[in-house]
Amino acid sequence: MKTMISSAKQKSSTKRIIIALVALLTIIPLLVNFYVLSIFFEGSSRNDNIAAPSVAGSTSVIYNSNQNETVLDFAVIGFSKTGTTFLHDILANHSQVIMYDDEFWGDGNMLKKWLNKTTIKEKSLQHETNNGAQPQPTTKRRGIKCPRIVKETSRLNQLLNNTSRIIVGVRHPVHWFESLYNYRIWQKHEKKRHNMKPSLKHLHNNRTDWLGLSTGAARFDLYLKQLGKISLSTDELQHMRQVKKVDGVMQSTAHHEQHPIKVFLYSMEQIKDSNTQRRLQFQQTLQQFLNLDTPLLHDLASKEKVNVNNFVHDENIDICEEQFREIRNTLVWQGKHASEWIRNKFMKSEDVVVSDVGFMSEILGRWGVDPCDEKKVMLR
Repeated sequence: MKTMISSAKQKSSTKRIIIALVALLTIIPLLVNFYVLSIFFEGSSRNDNIAAPSVAGSTSVIYNSNQNETVLDFAVIGFSKTGTTFLHDILANHSQVIMYDDEFWGDGNMLKKWLNKTTIKEKSLQHETNNGAQPQPTTKRRGIKCPRIVKETSRLNQLLNNTSRIIVGVRHPVHWFESLYNYRIWQKHEKKRHNMKPSLKHLHNNRTDWLGLSTGAARFDLYLKQLGKISLSTDELQHMRQVKKVDGVMQSTAHHEQHPIKVFLYSMEQIKDSNTQRRLQFQQTLQQFLNLDTPLLHDLASKEKVNVNNFVHDENIDICEEQFREIRNTLVWQGKHASEWIRNKFMKSEDVVVSDVGFMSEILGRWGVDPCDEKKVMLR
């Protein structure tokens, strides 16, 4: 009898333990979810008031977030091999500019994190310099260099807003093709990248695109049309849809046909212009475009070029050789039509800023001429 009672008690005790374990296993996930949610909401509230790092000898200061301080002021968006790295370095050394250290290939979330980081850093420096006084909103211009995204309006819409400004460089299509091709060869050998080199025949016929390189990719006008500066005809829009390299046209809720963003357009020749007066005018126009109080580097012509391919490999091309005549003919034909649209339409938009319109028009007019033929004439 005692044995039966003892056995019943053991079963009852075991049952209670099992029930307790089941209840515990049910409660634990709920506690974990509660903890995660509390962290989430705490993090969300922190985003509204960004705390600056403590400064030695003082208390931490809470800075109210300001929408203007999480906005990108400008972006150098292309085209590749048009002096974008040179401009990046010039702007990065300006006292009123904060540039992203390298080429930016992130998304909108990554950009916002960087902008928040620079805001906190600037205000911390102000707090330290001003002996603990409440910092003022930063007056520095934040910019990034992200070549090639001039061809991707979806990324532009992610990174920019109506108050951002963009800088776009262009170049004679023949020189551009040669420069980018040889740069890809340099990357292949020196950086061990892009080992699968397409044939020039395929790049010419647009059967493939070698990381932004093909004769079709030299249609700068098609990509500039994406910026929404000029109202496009039905035929132009249809043609853009047929060209698969074109992403689309930037749209604005306020401007269904034109996007309000401002564009600074330049050509490679303007950066290293031997004419001092024109070069200084270029620097001043860019300074005003970016709303900078102090001038850019006084003499751009004296600064060495950067990101230049100084290595020679067997696969490098001299675009002026006769074997590349057909490629040059295609690039010149495209260049003629592109330059006409840029001069007659794009540059006339109120949102497009150009330094010395006459000189820029002269440069663009040469796109319809084979530079190799001009070179031969000069050598005679």
